[in-house]
Amino acid sequence: MGYPAFGVALTVLGLGVAVATTVASVTLMDAAPTDDVGGAAAIEETCYELGAAMGVAILDRLATALYTADLPSLDLTGPGADKVRDSVGEAAHVADEIGGSAGKALLDTVSYAYSTAVTPAFLVAVGLPLAAAAMVWAWIPRDLCPTGNAH
Repeated sequence: MGYPAFGVALTVLGLGVAVATTVASVTLMDAAPTDDVGGAAAIEETCYELGAAMGVAILDRLATALYTADLPSLDLTGPGADKVRDSVGEAAHVADEIGGSAGKALLDTVSYAYSTAVTPAFLVAVGLPLAAAAMVWAWIPRDLCPTGNAH
């Protein structure tokens, strides 16, 4: 995937998060009793921040574990092998230091391992908001009207 496609994907993601966050905030504020709106807003913000941080951390751990598991046994020893297992960026530096066809083969190997690792992590990243949307759909009362207008 090139930069333009990645940019479009991030734009769509940002718009989706903005719409979902706005709707969630308005719905929460409407559902909260007037005396508890400040507390509801604080809880919402805390949940949003914690969820974002935990989501990134969990998906990173998943992708890292899959990346490491997908790496075949490499003919590297010492710190070079550790760097390759630590990250794709470090692996690219090691491949550059090795150079030639061996460096290209190493870079191809780690690129493939990375691609196969992030795909399931991205699928989990897609599945979690879909599951959250299904829970919201099931749990939000149908007569709740966050705009204050009567149905």
